Amino acid sequence: MTLKPRPWCVIGAGPSGLTALKNLLAVGLPAVCLEREAGVGGNWNFGSGASSVFASTRLISSKTLTAYTDFPMPREWPTHPNHQQCLEYLRAYAAHWQLLPHIRPHSAVKSVRPAGRDGGWVVEVAEQGAFACAGLVIASGHNREPLWPEIPGTFSGSLLHACDYKSPTEPLPIGGRRVLVIGGGNSGCDIAVECSRHAAHTVHSTRRGYFVAPRQIRGRPADLRLERLLKMGLPLWLRRFLSLRAIDHTIGLPWRHGLPQPDHRLWEAHPVINDSLYECIDSGRIVPAGGVKGFEGSTVVFADGTREAFDIVICATGYRLALPWIDPESLCMRQGIPQLFLNMLHPQRDDIAICGLIQPDSGQWGLTDLQAQVIARMALARTCSPAASAWLYRQRQAGGSEERARGGIRHINTPRHALEVEHFTYRRQMQRLIDGLDRRLRKTR
Repeated sequence: MTLKPRPWCVIGAGPSGLTALKNLLAVGLPAVCLEREAGVGGNWNFGSGASSVFASTRLISSKTLTAYTDFPMPREWPTHPNHQQCLEYLRAYAAHWQLLPHIRPHSAVKSVRPAGRDGGWVVEVAEQGAFACAGLVIASGHNREPLWPEIPGTFSGSLLHACDYKSPTEPLPIGGRRVLVIGGGNSGCDIAVECSRHAAHTVHSTRRGYFVAPRQIRGRPADLRLERLLKMGLPLWLRRFLSLRAIDHTIGLPWRHGLPQPDHRLWEAHPVINDSLYECIDSGRIVPAGGVKGFEGSTVVFADGTREAFDIVICATGYRLALPWIDPESLCMRQGIPQLFLNMLHPQRDDIAICGLIQPDSGQWGLTDLQAQVIARMALARTCSPAASAWLYRQRQAGGSEERARGGIRHINTPRHALEVEHFTYRRQMQRLIDGLDRRLRKTR
């Protein structure tokens, strides 16, 4: 009797999990995907427990540089689709590649442990029991567990994290209230702009200055204009110069709007994409402020000593990676971040990978698709090609790839930027691995 091969297990049916599942199936490997929620979409499944997007969320990257490599977004859609369209796209992708029969909803992972000397893993699912799998792809996302700022004192008003903010009326009404938004990232800027249209008074607190770029420059998506500069092979300093000039001509640079000059160069912090922030600041609807020093009841004390009373404080201060169901040593975890080859592959094991653990300067789903293609080939090589497995092992031991994936950019040293990659260089790294594995896998067929 022939034993049925153990499947690979994908954890999470969001954008990364869907493409991981699709690519494993595409190379002929059995695979199952565990999803905690009722449906696919992950963060883009608005209204589910997995989603941190709000009602007005839309992509900050263009649909061209966001889409999967083999499944373009509809031509008639806007260049920056909203979250409903993103979810529709993900559902269409799952249906097109016939992924739904392989997805198990309402399947929350309770624990994961190595199966033994022969490799593989044992996955325990809450209220469903445990099963053995040949390999594991973690695609559960890194924008789920809120990271709260460490601010002394107690705020007596309404304090919430950006992941709980859904609209100017949910989870609580913003209209006519005094609102402080803490955090200079994309969510913080978007929420501050939205609050300024409804609140009686809106203050936006950031600890440092940031560069802000618009979604479009001269009628074309800004990330596609950057893509052209990258394809031309221009050096980093010249790309910076041309991009800053284009941004300045379109919306202006921070100091032209009374904001502090950033303490870093363009792209050394995750890009802030916003079309309305400067307009709101110039009109007085948003009042910029520095960092927060402490809370005293309804009063917020800022770093410069000024004090102001607020009704609502929204902390758009990011997220922390939380994988409580796996031993941190299994992922070479250091200071809360897995130390993986290209933020993806274990240094030694070829039966575990993470898909989507990156923060690129443009769209992500196409990059996670390429990650998944590498992972699927690694899984296939494990079954039939020692030569391909050995080659990939050597790539992981060579070192230096992480620096190359950043495209020569020195990102500021904060936890938020530990996962940063420069999309163009990272894409080339993925394609090189795919091509190298394909050449060796062909020899076994």
